[in-house]
Amino acid sequence: MTSVHLCGLHKSFGDQVVLDNLDLAAESGSYVVLLGPSGCGKTTTLRMIAGLDNPGSGQVLMAGVDVSKVPPRKRDVSMVFQNDGLYPHLNVEQMIRLAIRGRCPASEVDSRFSEAVSMTGIAKLLRKTPRQLSGGELRRAAIASAVARQTAVRLLDEPLAALDVTVRQQLQNDLLQWHRAVPGTTIHVTHDGSEAMRVADQIAVMSGGRIMQIGKPDKVYEEPQTIAVANSIGTPTMNWLEAEVVDGVVQIDRAGLTAGGTLRVGTRDETVAVGVRPTAFLVSECVEQKFGMPCLDFRPKVRDCRTVEDSLEVAFSLNDWLFTAVFDRSAQRYLPSVGGTLPLRVPASRVHVFSRLTGQRLREHDVG
Repeated sequence: MTSVHLCGLHKSFGDQVVLDNLDLAAESGSYVVLLGPSGCGKTTTLRMIAGLDNPGSGQVLMAGVDVSKVPPRKRDVSMVFQNDGLYPHLNVEQMIRLAIRGRCPASEVDSRFSEAVSMTGIAKLLRKTPRQLSGGELRRAAIASAVARQTAVRLLDEPLAALDVTVRQQLQNDLLQWHRAVPGTTIHVTHDGSEAMRVADQIAVMSGGRIMQIGKPDKVYEEPQTIAVANSIGTPTMNWLEAEVVDGVVQIDRAGLTAGGTLRVGTRDETVAVGVRPTAFLVSECVEQKFGMPCLDFRPKVRDCRTVEDSLEVAFSLNDWLFTAVFDRSAQRYLPSVGGTLPLRVPASRVHVFSRLTGQRLREHDVG
């Protein structure tokens, strides 16, 4: 297996800076997801690793060796393109065998081919050409070609974009199976935070050609360092409440919330954005009286409720604040009908406070 380190990558197209001194470390055998909106530099980063674009400055290291000037065919890399990258005049079997050509002794070609077909479940597609395949089948064929090559580094550019939910979930499972079964380092690009949470060992959130935060999925979800990072991950998304800081104290009571003490942040007086994940809310009746940690308590009104798989998504309102909470389905017995109120609490440790001016997370806060 091979590590991939990007050191100070910079790339411009005319006056437009696409990558701005970007650093990334994908350790050997890891599954790293680059997450961000269109235009943030994700695909350009993949193309640099593949050798399809050259950096204006900086280095691409594989297993500690600078490959920045090594041509694509000499890098031990495969890539699944967003547009599938399949040859329109070849059928699926011919494309997979073409991908294997030159990658192994002739005596191993058939076994590699059979392994790729079995792993991706495309035996019924082998005689079809790209124009005869559905969107999900096209992606599966493209992934099979990459599987067959058995490269040390696998690059996936939006491999699940524009697919329906069922097909997307199936392919997520296929990608994880491939990554675990065949040794290698995988770098996967997406704009979908839920997809990133599902497949990644590490998530690198990108914006403006830079990596804003990188870490394990749960860490990025629970401890976002900027408003942009907080908004990029999690479904449903973060709930936001605007508040003022006066003498280092967040004036959250003005929104109808009460704290078991004072919510403090180490900052001057300013307007802040207070964020609460939908999964952070607790039904007060489900929590022991002595919870053991400071909480925010409030009694919002139920606006709507729906079941999503094994969870309940409940829309609430509190004065002008509209927010969504996610509960285990066992909480159903505590829910009033629409229009009724429900006492909720949020542990202070799961309340995120960001500067509205800079978008940065404020230092760890407490309830005193």
